[in-house]
Amino acid sequence: MKKISDILIIDDDELLTDSLSDFLVTKGFRVKAAHNGKDGIGTFEREQSTLVLLDQKLPDMGGIEVCRRILDINPNTKILFITAYATIEYAVEAMQAGAFNYLSKPFELDELLMTIDMAVKNMHMEGRLRVQDYERKKGKEKKKLVGSSEVMKRIREQIALAAGSDANVLITGETGVGKNVVAEAIHDLQDQRETFLAINCSAIPENLRAAEYFGHEKGVFTGADARREGIFELADGGTLLLDEIGEIPIHLQSKLLAVLEDKSIRRIGSGRTIPVNVRIMATTNQDLEKAIRNKSFRQDLYYRLAVFNMHIPPLRQHPEDIPEIAMCFVKQFLRTEVSVPDSHITRMMKYPWPGNVRELRNVIERASLLLRGDEIRPADLLLQNAFGQPLGKAGEESLKVEDIITLEEVERRHILSVLNACAGNKSLAARTLGISLSTLKRKLKEM
Repeated sequence: MKKISDILIIDDDELLTDSLSDFLVTKGFRVKAAHNGKDGIGTFEREQSTLVLLDQKLPDMGGIEVCRRILDINPNTKILFITAYATIEYAVEAMQAGAFNYLSKPFELDELLMTIDMAVKNMHMEGRLRVQDYERKKGKEKKKLVGSSEVMKRIREQIALAAGSDANVLITGETGVGKNVVAEAIHDLQDQRETFLAINCSAIPENLRAAEYFGHEKGVFTGADARREGIFELADGGTLLLDEIGEIPIHLQSKLLAVLEDKSIRRIGSGRTIPVNVRIMATTNQDLEKAIRNKSFRQDLYYRLAVFNMHIPPLRQHPEDIPEIAMCFVKQFLRTEVSVPDSHITRMMKYPWPGNVRELRNVIERASLLLRGDEIRPADLLLQNAFGQPLGKAGEESLKVEDIITLEEVERRHILSVLNACAGNKSLAARTLGISLSTLKRKLKEM
């Protein structure tokens, strides 16, 4: 059994208190005891026990009052009433006061241990939820839309429009432009949907995708040791983000289309239809219209997804936002006041950023690790300028038109140079570029 570190017993029956203390100590608990409400509250203020065994009737005050005062001090404490006067009315009053559970005297010690174990599991679950909530809030602080250009103003206007309806949204754009950040911004502006669940379609193994999306019943295939809900059920009542939607194989696209049309799913191995109320957002860096022509993406699914279609322009189309975005990342990675030289800002604004905002973030993070003094010098980490040549200093002369190469060639050279710098390690190269491994493999295949 998982252990709670400290238990406080508040009961005026000294014989019972001593017996319970001796027993719980043998089970690995640290136990404190008090025999009236005032002493119990005072002991709790000093010790902050994680579990309190509390008698209903005490010499100086009622157990309900003690319960409320303890929870005022620490609302995460679990309170277990032990009472010889168990009634339905009292149980309801105890639960309304915030008690976790109650036991009727006399009780078996095994029953006490089982109830403590339930309290422990409940505490761990609540702790995970608090951590998730904290990470979610911190993630929102980090994942914010930064920039004052006309491009960013239009994006914010589109986000507000998308948030005003419940229509499916398709967000397109190159890798690293912030499609997922835009999706979360749309969700956060909605009042009626709380849950936001994001799934990377390319990260799920081929043989597990159907089970991941739609769930499965126990024993339906090898390894299915228990019934499992799919992502549509988990996101019921909320928003489901299908990241890299273009990676879904064609045979699963028809099932996804059926879910969007019927608003219901059927677990693998089950004949029962389960209704789901989910708003779908999808992102992709692929040209889905081209994929439709190549018969690798269903046209009817595209139209179902693209009820509201947003395209996020690459960073090179709004370089005036680079200084503001860069300083936002500098503040995120460094707690001290530092500056970025104007020459580096100029060089960064000339750079094509094939990895877009994600690449900019990685460059700033790496430059932060190399900080010396009160200046951060991110431009020294850039590999090429907009013409595929080594970056010089700010103020270099413009190249001739005939020297300009295509953006596709810039990306190709950049990927190959990073791959070479990583000694052919594709996983390391993908992290350095700020893209997924599947995206890197696809781009290499297209070269």
